[in-house]
Amino acid sequence: MDFLRNKDVRSQIRLCGVITVISGISGFFFCRAFCWLPFLTGCMVSGVSLVFTCRRYEKISSLSQDIDRLLHGEENIRFDDYIEGELAVLGNEISKMTLRLLEQSEQLRKDKNYLADSLADISHQLKTPLTSLEILNAALAQEGTDEEQRSVLLQEQLSLLSRMEWLIAVLLKLSRLDAGTIEFENKTFSVGELVQQATAAFDVTLDIKNITMRISDLSEIRLCGDIKWLAEALSNVIKNCIESTPPGGQITIGAEENAMYVKLYIMDNGSGIPSEDIPHLFERFYRGKNSGKNGVGIGLSLAKTILAQQNGTIAVENQIPEGAKFTICFYKGIA
Repeated sequence: MDFLRNKDVRSQIRLCGVITVISGISGFFFCRAFCWLPFLTGCMVSGVSLVFTCRRYEKISSLSQDIDRLLHGEENIRFDDYIEGELAVLGNEISKMTLRLLEQSEQLRKDKNYLADSLADISHQLKTPLTSLEILNAALAQEGTDEEQRSVLLQEQLSLLSRMEWLIAVLLKLSRLDAGTIEFENKTFSVGELVQQATAAFDVTLDIKNITMRISDLSEIRLCGDIKWLAEALSNVIKNCIESTPPGGQITIGAEENAMYVKLYIMDNGSGIPSEDIPHLFERFYRGKNSGKNGVGIGLSLAKTILAQQNGTIAVENQIPEGAKFTICFYKGIA
């Protein structure tokens, strides 16, 4: 009878005993013929109270053991077996807390694995150009290298350094977005201005590859958000289209607006996207089947992250007869 070690239970038993004795003594003075009746009633009431106290204590003890098992890592524990008043409420609250803790534990496990995978990917992405730089430096240090060879090697070094600089800048942006440390502006601007900012950096590339970019008149369509970050997202999508478009090809940018959303689309007439790549195209560090040798797989992931935090969505599909189509939607009335 472990419950007798409980101080409150012992106090309850003493109090019931005292009340029973007093009832018996009082009955003896008032009516000696029936003095046993109040004494017997007191004993019965005390016994019933003790039985219920014992049962309640067993339930509490069982609940305590379940909580202890939960704290030691056991997950398959049910707290809905407690049907008694206060214990039912307590069991229900503990059950809610358990589910919440299990969800948080699972999320922490996923975040830990995601962080480990991301660090491994980042290490790999930085290791490749660093190894190439070491090889180029060794080649430059060799005697007998003429000026023409040195010029080629230095140009390759510059290209690798530029790639590393871009990679580090994108990774820093992603980390700031993931950490939620960026405060986005909320200003109204025209979609035409957004597209102009996003395409400005590609003028030379378009000229070299002889790619035509057709942009509809977008000055009448307006958006609300942070134009700087949205231009960053849009430029990564356009960059992907340029890389997929053959020389002499065409990229088309347009938009439409209705009462529900503003839809922006970017289309190219390249080779399209392999069907097996489409579900994973916006995953971080995912490199598609037709990805170039310098592809890293974070540009489209960065675009999706920015758009999601600006209440936007992005999707991609292949179009007939050729090319890919990116569709970006900004739904109205979403704060």
